[in-house]
Amino acid sequence: MPHQPDRALSESQNSPPLRDLRDATAEMILNARGPYRVEAHAHPHFELIYVLRGTRMLRMGGRSYRARSGDLLVFRPGEVHEEWSGSKQISYFVIRFEQQDLASAKIGFPSTDRIGPVIRLTSRERFIELFSRMREEQKAPKSDSDLMLGAYLVEFVVLLGRAVDEVLAERIPEASVPQTRIRTAIDTIRRNLGRHLELEELARTSFMSVSHFSHVFKSEVGISPKRFLIQERIDKAKDLLANTQKSAQEISRLLGYESPYFFYRQFKQQTSLTTTAYREQNSR
Repeated sequence: MPHQPDRALSESQNSPPLRDLRDATAEMILNARGPYRVEAHAHPHFELIYVLRGTRMLRMGGRSYRARSGDLLVFRPGEVHEEWSGSKQISYFVIRFEQQDLASAKIGFPSTDRIGPVIRLTSRERFIELFSRMREEQKAPKSDSDLMLGAYLVEFVVLLGRAVDEVLAERIPEASVPQTRIRTAIDTIRRNLGRHLELEELARTSFMSVSHFSHVFKSEVGISPKRFLIQERIDKAKDLLANTQKSAQEISRLLGYESPYFFYRQFKQQTSLTTTAYREQNSR
């Protein structure tokens, strides 16, 4: 007899892909004919399953995975996956949200490419307490519940990002952990050239003190974080001057300079050319 989907995920597939959290406690997912199964499918939204008790099996990208209590299954929009039970009973939370929920909060979903779709979460009690608050807010909505749920979602994504960093740190030899964190800081700088970045923020996201972060950054990159930011901004300005029609003043604003005159002076210090002369020599 063909396998059938278990009730919790069947409900989530039929529900609209709005921000949601479902408590699927004590679902019976095994009968005399074998485990219920959700055949290969994908979602247009994020769907995350946090296993409280029991075991859930997963197949995605040609590989099979087992999720146990304390594990989070991550399905991004469009990822084809198949699921089935690994125990007679299972309890889990299902969390669904759309990409636009994160975009409106200006936060990105953490990359899990090097981990896979099953993540072992640390701080189990904190995640469960957060899920419970989300669920309670959803069950008894008030006038500002949408705002509160949005704040909970941001908190969840931030905590998940930290959990992913911890998992990766455990898999990397100790000697290479600082290098990996500095690469993350470099990526952060390059993604935020138009925003004022404090050294404290970069150090905090790298799990280092400010002094240690500055020392390790200069050791790995050869220059200080501040000097690296200046170089990256000037390199981006050179690209925009050569390949777009944006004015120098507009470019200075895009790159986070409060004063265009400071940008002009810094550009000439770095290139020995004015922005006008650089554009004349390099525009295509």
